Amino acid sequence: MGSNSTLSGQSILPWPKLSVRMRLPGLRSGLARRSFAGVGGGSVGLGALLLPALLLLALGCVSATKHRQVVGELSSLRQREVVQVEQIGRLQAQERNLSAELAVTLEGFEDLSIEHQALAQSAERLRASERRLELRLQSQSSQLELSRRDLDAAREEASRLASTYTTLMADLESEVSSGQIEIEQLREGVRVSVSDDIIFASGSAELDPLGRKVLEKVSQQLLALDHSIEVQGHTDDLGLKPSLAERFPSNWDLAAARASRVVRLMEEQGIPGERMRVVSFASFQPLVPNESPENRAQNRRIEIRLKPKTSRSGEYSSDPADGG
Repeated sequence: MGSNSTLSGQSILPWPKLSVRMRLPGLRSGLARRSFAGVGGGSVGLGALLLPALLLLALGCVSATKHRQVVGELSSLRQREVVQVEQIGRLQAQERNLSAELAVTLEGFEDLSIEHQALAQSAERLRASERRLELRLQSQSSQLELSRRDLDAAREEASRLASTYTTLMADLESEVSSGQIEIEQLREGVRVSVSDDIIFASGSAELDPLGRKVLEKVSQQLLALDHSIEVQGHTDDLGLKPSLAERFPSNWDLAAARASRVVRLMEEQGIPGERMRVVSFASFQPLVPNESPENRAQNRRIEIRLKPKTSRSGEYSSDPADGG
């Protein structure tokens, strides 16, 4: 087909056949790459549109109208490709921004998770502290109730002791007046003190008739009372005579023997043994200094202590302030 020949009444543009055939493989490769560079499924590959043109070019002839059409479509596709490349760039930038935002969000979520865990642990500690406080409050309430009961009981006991003191003073008025007995109200009890010289023969742990009579009268008054009874034996600081030392190795033994004899008499008078106990102080709790025969005679004594029957712990109640 010549360069000036016509086809169907249209002019034919000349095209160097040899150069087209030589460029055909490279064009096919480039068009193929561009056909796959489109974004999404909406774009048409350049290779698909240019392939017919290339085939026509390969034949060495193409109409001017067709050529312009192909060139226009190629230009349009290139413009669309540029737009799509720009869109790809924007989408990739958006993807990077979203990835960065996601990383920040995940980091913030992790921080919030750690903070939530810390708050949960703090809340658990607060609940545990609240439970401990409730238990402590219950314990303190129980102790307060016990203290209130103890206070009420102490008031009642103080009232009874005051009544006991008044009763003993009235019933033993003659013995108190004569100096045979001394009665004293203490903070936690009543003390009845009887001189050894009145109730025991000299150098003996046996009761003489006068002492027995006095102790029997005291026992009758104590029998009606619901108190613990502590019988204490006291001596002076002199050593024992040889005759006494054979029976009582020390003042401890003499004081204990005399206190035990008083307890036995009180038990004979009907006072239950479980209400009583014997204590020996020997010469170590004198009323006055052992500086004269009169003072020593005053320190040799039997003391009968009336106290609350038992404390809350079940022990005998004692009062260090009572003295000896």
